[in-house]
Amino acid sequence: MKDFKFRINGNQYNVEVLEIEGSMAKIEVNGTVYDVEMQRDIPKAKSVVTSAPAYARQAKETRPASAPAETSGKAAEIKAPLPGVIIQVLVRQGDEVKPGQTVCTLETMKMENAIKAETGGKVSAVNVSQGQSVQQDEVLVVIG
Repeated sequence: MKDFKFRINGNQYNVEVLEIEGSMAKIEVNGTVYDVEMQRDIPKAKSVVTSAPAYARQAKETRPASAPAETSGKAAEIKAPLPGVIIQVLVRQGDEVKPGQTVCTLETMKMENAIKAETGGKVSAVNVSQGQSVQQDEVLVVIG
């Protein structure tokens, strides 16, 4: 599925996620396979959202107050809709973005989802990098 590199207390670990079923995952760490239980199970109701168009509809329905945030001077946070892995980061701090512009690509459940800015403005923070795992509702990019 996915490969990760972790450095824990100065030691490098190469971790490959082999499969995930419910709250159980099979991972390989430096050549040794482990069955691990994850603390948080992915909500089944959210797992229906698997394509970019479905995400775009959900984002517009769940965040109707994004436009006033820009006019009031408050920062707009772009959050991960589901847990996944960042495939691409398309903006940097200081970049100007327009509403609807893709800021990064998130892979969830083997599907790539374009994460788009709902408001325009200047990117004030990019909190993710390519290959990074993210949790649901984790702030990816801040505009404002």
